Amino acid sequence: MIARNLARRSTIPVVSKTTVVQAGFKGSPVQFLSGQIKVAADSTDSYFDSILRARLRELMISKVALQTGMESGTVRRLLSDPGERRELLHDEAIYGMLYGPPPRTGAARMNMIDEAVDLIGAWKG
Repeated sequence: MIARNLARRSTIPVVSKTTVVQAGFKGSPVQFLSGQIKVAADSTDSYFDSILRARLRELMISKVALQTGMESGTVRRLLSDPGERRELLHDEAIYGMLYGPPPRTGAARMNMIDEAVDLIGAWKG
């Protein structure tokens, strides 16, 4: 009897329902980045450096790669070396904003982000 029940059950396909769980931010990427910038104004130095400066560095890596024709990995490696970084960027202002000490106050941080975006946009190799 048990074998007969098991045999019948194994031949009947089971319909499995999958549930889709969406986690994370549901707004636009611009809204997400704006929120990160607002948080960074009053956050710790480590958050500011690891989140916002990392994004600014990635923007700079993309810009340098496009302007020079180098691969992103090569640009990333060159920018990680302080000596090569200065030679590649040719701009102490960008260097200081991306790799120097973070500003202390929220207003100064917001101004630094604004200036960094402008300098990255205007940079030419």
